[in-house]
Amino acid sequence: MKKALITALCLLCTAFPVMADEVKSVENLLKEKTETVLKILKAKEIDEQAKKNKIMEIISPIIDFQLMAKLTLGKINWGKLSEKQKTEFVDLFVERLKRSYLDKSSFYDDEMIVYKPGFQRGNKVHAPVNIISNDKPIELLYKFYKSGRGQGQKWMAYDIEINGVSLIKSYQAQFSELLKNGTVEDLLVSLRKPVEE
Repeated sequence: MKKALITALCLLCTAFPVMADEVKSVENLLKEKTETVLKILKAKEIDEQAKKNKIMEIISPIIDFQLMAKLTLGKINWGKLSEKQKTEFVDLFVERLKRSYLDKSSFYDDEMIVYKPGFQRGNKVHAPVNIISNDKPIELLYKFYKSGRGQGQKWMAYDIEINGVSLIKSYQAQFSELLKNGTVEDLLVSLRKPVEE
């Protein structure tokens, strides 16, 4: 029994540095991408559409938009869609999410970005960031998981909390309500409509 306890403690001790390395990797990744996006937003010589294109090139590799789309429906509602409907839903939702992100980024006005220490949640890593402006700070929490296998693994964000409100859960509540009172086609019709300014 004593030997088993010692072995377990040794394993825990070797696991902590690995976890710390994983958290640091995510922190560095998020900071690198954020700083690159900020440079583009501040570049006055680049027109707005070119900025949006460049920003998407930077963030797309680290945000799993397709997984986010599936998570907003949840397992039960996702199962109600045909393969064709699943494809259309993902395409429409991802397009809406990207457009929303880009529209919000255009409001950046030299606010201060504060990177908080990341932390482990099971096999996920959460990375908090605060945006400080004249008003109250905006608290962002990026949630990352490791995508892929073997050497092809990489950290990708699957959810973002804004002031404690999960983006996934927020959309999930909207979509669940719509599907409770309507059909899958009603949901697709609502997503086909342009986003109101």
